[in-house]
Amino acid sequence: MRSVGPIARRLLWQNRWLFLLLALWPFIMAAILLAAGTPDPDDVLWMLHQECFAGLALVAVTGSTLLGNEQRSRRIVTVLSRAVSRPVYLFALLVTAWLPLVLYASGFLLAGVMLARSTHQPWNEVFEMAVLQLLLGAWAGAVSILWSVLLPQLIASLVSVLCVALATYAGSFGFPGASRLFASLISGPAAKRAGADVWLDAVLTLIAAAIWFGAASWVFTRRDLNLAAD
Repeated sequence: MRSVGPIARRLLWQNRWLFLLLALWPFIMAAILLAAGTPDPDDVLWMLHQECFAGLALVAVTGSTLLGNEQRSRRIVTVLSRAVSRPVYLFALLVTAWLPLVLYASGFLLAGVMLARSTHQPWNEVFEMAVLQLLLGAWAGAVSILWSVLLPQLIASLVSVLCVALATYAGSFGFPGASRLFASLISGPAAKRAGADVWLDAVLTLIAAAIWFGAASWVFTRRDLNLAAD
């Protein structure tokens, strides 16, 4: 597992300017709303919800394209030749897809608190949405890693985002786990539901993420590397 850090650090450094721009995005949107004076609370809430799903889409797209980029550049051969197991390598890709969300959620939290104070609204909902992003980001990252193993980059990206959309839709029917947490991002903060339900959904979401990642590792260790361009 010591190899995870160097691999993730290299991949993050290659895309540093893109991730930096995404980290600044919540502040840019907040500045646009505040430029016209005190924003409407409903507009602020709508924008925060959209930013939440933008962060999760970032994880899904990043996770579904990393493996394809590594195979096309053949860097994966060099890494795997250094006694790095394939599951560990995939875990490094998952960490690489998830860590930018930490930076994005931090900017989301700071900008959201600023907007909440400007509209005299409590900022605890912003904090809850940031935590939900990080939790659901682990799920979305694991899903995207599996599809990146099975499908070409473009199709894997589309299917990964579709899985996020389907999970969000399933939340309207009360399905436990990630679906209900996605519904919380739309309908309101998780604190409005029973605390036991929140913890249950969080645990189920992490278990589901582990299952998705386990499936990805199982498939990846049993198939040849695709070193041809998509």
